[in-house]
Amino acid sequence: MRIKITKSLLLEAHMQEIKTIPEALFPEGEYLANLTPEGKIEVINTNKIKVLFSFSQFREKLTLGEFVVVES
Repeated sequence: MRIKITKSLLLEAHMQEIKTIPEALFPEGEYLANLTPEGKIEVINTNKIKVLFSFSQFREKLTLGEFVVVES
């Protein structure tokens, strides 16, 4: 799916599946989001930087208007 982040966010992210980085900037814009085998929603900033959300965290971001689903 594709989502739009409506305001820039600093989020705890993962780099290349092995390292957690304290914060990564996700500026306003559209991003690819995937469902992982673990049941999380993965939002991809670049080829190497991504952030994981539980369904409840993702739903909260949608409710607050920080995320908008552009295409599912």
